[in-house]
Amino acid sequence: LHAQCLQRLQSPRMDLCHVPATREKGWYLALMAPNVKGPNYAWLDPSRLYCHPQGLQDCVADLLQPFQGDAIDMVAGIDAMGFILGAAAAATLQKGFLAIRKAGHLCVHTEAQPYRDYSGQQKLMEIRTDAITPGLRILLVDQWVETGGTMRA
Repeated sequence: LHAQCLQRLQSPRMDLCHVPATREKGWYLALMAPNVKGPNYAWLDPSRLYCHPQGLQDCVADLLQPFQGDAIDMVAGIDAMGFILGAAAAATLQKGFLAIRKAGHLCVHTEAQPYRDYSGQQKLMEIRTDAITPGLRILLVDQWVETGGTMRA
C-alpha cells in the first residue's frame, strides 16, 4: 500500500493518500474541486472528496455527529447526489438505505410529491411505499440544500 501511495503522490492525478497530520473538523472540504465548466454546474464538485477514503469517512462522521444518540431506523437519500452521503451514513450507522427518486425511476408502488427545485422548475419525486410505515424514524440526507425545496417536499 505504501508503494501505491508513493506512486500516486508522483502522479499528476489527485492524491487519494494524503491525510493532514492534524485533521481539524472540515479539513476535507479543501478536497472539493472548483467549477471549471461554467455557470451551469455547481460551484464546487464534491466528487474528489468522495474518492478520498479518509476524507469521506471524516465528512460522514461530522455530518452524523449532531444525531448521535438519536433513534434512527433508516437513512434516506435524495436523488441523485444524496445517494452517496446517504448510503455512506446508512453504512456507518448500520441501517438500511432508502432512495428517494426522481419521478419515473422506480418500478414499484410509490408515493409522489411535487416540489420546486433551486431553479424554480416544478418537479416530482417518488418514494417506494413498501419500505415505509408510520412512525419510522428516517434521517434524510441530500448533498446540496440551496433553497430547501427538495427537503421540504
